[in-house]
Amino acid sequence: MQDLYLNKTMSEDIDKDRKISRLEKRLAREKKARKEAETLLEGKSREIYALNEQLHEDARLLEAAVINANDAIVITTADLENNGPKIVYVNGAFSKISGYDAEEIIGKTPRILQGEDTSREVLDALKTSLSKGRSFQGELKNYTKDGVPYWLDISVVPVKDKRGNITHFAAIERNITERKSFEEELREEKEKAESANIAKSEFLANMSHELRTPLNGIIGMTEFILDSNLSPDQRDNAEILHGSSQNLLSLLNDILDISKIEAGELEIENVPFHIGIAAQQVVQLFLPIANDKGLALTLDRDEKVPSTVIGDYSRIQQVLRNLISNAIKFTEKGSVTVFLKTAFEKEEPYLFIAVKDTGIGIAENKKDAIFEKFTQADTSVTREFGGTGLGLAITQQLINMMGGKIGVDSVEGQGSTFWFTVPLSTADEDMEPVNLLDKDKSYDTEEIRKNIRILAVDDHPVNQVFIIKLLKKLGFSYVDLAHDGQEALDMIDANSYDVVLMDCQMPVLDGYHATTILREKEQGTDRHLPVIALTANAMIGDREKCLKAGMDDYVSKPVKADKIIEAIQKQISNKTTNDASPTPEKEKLEPPVDMKHFETFTDGDPEEEKELLDLFFKQTELSIGELEESCTDDKSEDWQRAAHRMKGAAANLGANMLAKACAEAEQNYEDNQSFKENMLAKIKTRLDALQAFFHSRGYHQGTNERRV
Repeated sequence: MQDLYLNKTMSEDIDKDRKISRLEKRLAREKKARKEAETLLEGKSREIYALNEQLHEDARLLEAAVINANDAIVITTADLENNGPKIVYVNGAFSKISGYDAEEIIGKTPRILQGEDTSREVLDALKTSLSKGRSFQGELKNYTKDGVPYWLDISVVPVKDKRGNITHFAAIERNITERKSFEEELREEKEKAESANIAKSEFLANMSHELRTPLNGIIGMTEFILDSNLSPDQRDNAEILHGSSQNLLSLLNDILDISKIEAGELEIENVPFHIGIAAQQVVQLFLPIANDKGLALTLDRDEKVPSTVIGDYSRIQQVLRNLISNAIKFTEKGSVTVFLKTAFEKEEPYLFIAVKDTGIGIAENKKDAIFEKFTQADTSVTREFGGTGLGLAITQQLINMMGGKIGVDSVEGQGSTFWFTVPLSTADEDMEPVNLLDKDKSYDTEEIRKNIRILAVDDHPVNQVFIIKLLKKLGFSYVDLAHDGQEALDMIDANSYDVVLMDCQMPVLDGYHATTILREKEQGTDRHLPVIALTANAMIGDREKCLKAGMDDYVSKPVKADKIIEAIQKQISNKTTNDASPTPEKEKLEPPVDMKHFETFTDGDPEEEKELLDLFFKQTELSIGELEESCTDDKSEDWQRAAHRMKGAAANLGANMLAKACAEAEQNYEDNQSFKENMLAKIKTRLDALQAFFHSRGYHQGTNERRV
């Protein structure tokens, strides 16, 4: 029993030991786990503490930035209804700008800052953007606590919580009052400048009128004197007077050109013109002046230069006149040569024109200054040679406007070469050059001058005498005079006139209103009395103003005989054309070629005529062959091209009858073979007539001479 008891006791002890061991192990594990948890908690605590410290630092920095910012910062609630959002925070800059302390403004709405000039449009846009959860940026005028207005550049953004709900609006406001004040000053200065520019334009327009009116009389009457029988001494005096008045007119034109360019009112046009003839015309203009000085003035044109180009014909001639005039002025002996070439820059073609002289040249340190307004290379030049220094400034600006370049190569004491380039654009074959148009048409100008009745309207006594004398001298037999627009209307009602020459600025009733009234009277009738403006106004827009009033043409004073003849004949020609269309019988009476047109190419030089006609008839033979081969219905396009080429060549030559036949063939290129054969016969007949005409003048195709 005792052994059994001992065994049982020992067994129980062993179980207890096992339990104790398990408890000890469990306790050890729990201690270890607790230790690990404590270590982890200590680490997390340090992280949380560090994060908290960083958050506090960030908050401190942010608060410092907000408090010390130069821009005002305003935070409001997000309630856009119920009297709008309430201000919950403002920084110091806000108080400095607005004059309100934080305790005075918090709890108030931003409306406290608004006034009578605060833009409702901007406020509505602000509210619309915020209501849609979008930010807003704009400019707004607010008022300080003392009622002083100030301008803000404001940027407002919605502030959202973690669920995405908008809880507040935050605004950054920058004071731009000083900038707005500066902008207002700039606007006022701009308006003053524009007003001054308008006043300057009005002044120049008035000066143009007031100066051109007496110049019209001086130049015109001087020309009458020069055409009369004068003693040598009287002629010298009259020529000096005429030259001085022309110089004054040139100066006036230069000043007006500068004004137009500066005002951006001068426009560059692009028309087809014969570049060789345009250059030759300018050279011929200066030949007498060059000859008087013993200078050789020549034109050297490269054969590669196309005959007809697209550009501003009158402005290119103006530039060339300025350069040739300067070259002759500053050259005492030797020559002046005009070069006409083509060249390429970055594969783009351009026209190169240069004027080379053997004159006084330009010092190296003066080259840049000569293109400035009112500047010449040397002040002694002005005393010796005269001039204002405007010509080259105008020339440079005109070239720039045409997209070109201008420059000068010069050696002092040896001469100068002024050159300029403009983009080169070649005209199509069917484009007729504007400087080769036949302005006289085919009517008898002498007969027109004898039979038409002219009413001249002008209030200036000198101009009245001048225009009457000029028209009588030009062969116009019937000329009446009216002193103002109202008298002109009365005379038109009482008499029958063919043309009215109308001054624009007159007392009682000016020319614009008189013409407008005349056109109103003509409404509903088949009458249209041509009115040509003869005006001393020469500014940009004056021509358009005349045409808008109902005038048919415009001639600026001083009036030149050729300009007035051209304008009158143009109106009479238009009237004749409108009144009666030409019949086929009349068409047959037209000569096969317009010789005046033809001679513009050759200047009457027999050798140039021969060369031109040889080339023309050689090309027409080829075109005739192409027309013969393409008479069939399936070669209509070949027929059209051949007729088009021949039409262009004939028109350029002045062979108007042949050109009309070719145009008819071109237009009806889809017609049948029978029509084409008839048209070909018509073209050949007119070509034969053209050849016979030139044969009668001594031209023989294929020979090297022409009988005189």
